[in-house]
Amino acid sequence: MRKKIFYFLIFFLFLNTAIAESYRIGDEISDRIKFSNKYSFELPKGKWIVADRFSYSYYGLIAKGYDLLKIKNKKATEGFSVAELKLPAKWQGYLNAALHEIVFKNKYDGCYERPEYYIIEYYAKGSSHNCFWIMHLDVHKELHDPDDPELRGVQSQYKAWLRDNQIKLPKVAIGSSHSYFSRLTGGKWFVINYYFDPEILGAPKSKFIKEDSSEYHKYNISNYPEHKKIMDQVVSIGAKRHKQFELEVRAKDHHKIDLTQYIKELSTNLEINQTNETLEQLIKLNELYKSGVLDEEEFKKAKGKLLN
Repeated sequence: MRKKIFYFLIFFLFLNTAIAESYRIGDEISDRIKFSNKYSFELPKGKWIVADRFSYSYYGLIAKGYDLLKIKNKKATEGFSVAELKLPAKWQGYLNAALHEIVFKNKYDGCYERPEYYIIEYYAKGSSHNCFWIMHLDVHKELHDPDDPELRGVQSQYKAWLRDNQIKLPKVAIGSSHSYFSRLTGGKWFVINYYFDPEILGAPKSKFIKEDSSEYHKYNISNYPEHKKIMDQVVSIGAKRHKQFELEVRAKDHHKIDLTQYIKELSTNLEINQTNETLEQLIKLNELYKSGVLDEEEFKKAKGKLLN
């Protein structure tokens, strides 16, 4: 979904590049990536390298984002991207319509049912949307030869960094995408992607790389029970990630998606597991409050929901 923000900018010819101040390419970060005093995002555990960044501004339209990689022995095992696009209220009628066109009517990708999406759940009303995807990727094709011709060559800086640092990417990636926008929460569009090499979850090597023939395609996966087990884990990880994402972007309660059916606990002791999950969420809430992402009223409200 980060590529959609590039498409948005290209579509409107907003190509004035600015410098992203917070993190530089090559920086190593962990725990959280901070966009502002109000918005920060939890990173999966471990150390992450900033492999790419972008920042654009034009008459109040501001976009910025980062591509992060977790690297082991010169191979990227996980990728995490986060992007923000601020749509000024000044042209909201025009911009809201354009955003809806990109998110829901782009013929190459978007927040609607597509064969390559393993799961998609979303809320959409007016100019607001909240979308959650689980899918698999042919990594080389996605990076070097995307279906949308407007996006070919867009990530030249990212590809150059990979080449210069001799970083290999997995042939297949699986994971989740998360997108939220609402005028009720400040008119910012946030997109997060978290994808990884399925082998880090113990998956068998993929024999089929192309999107439509992949073992992870929803129409093929019933023939590959070991891959199905891995995808069930990915669905649960992604659903939990989306719950956290909704908290981080301050999604309105009536915009949130119920993903309870997708969250599976690995422990057979449900009571212990629920206690641990509640404790973990309380710790995260406290971190968000201390960092300024949540104010006192929001913190107390969220804490009360967890404890009741």
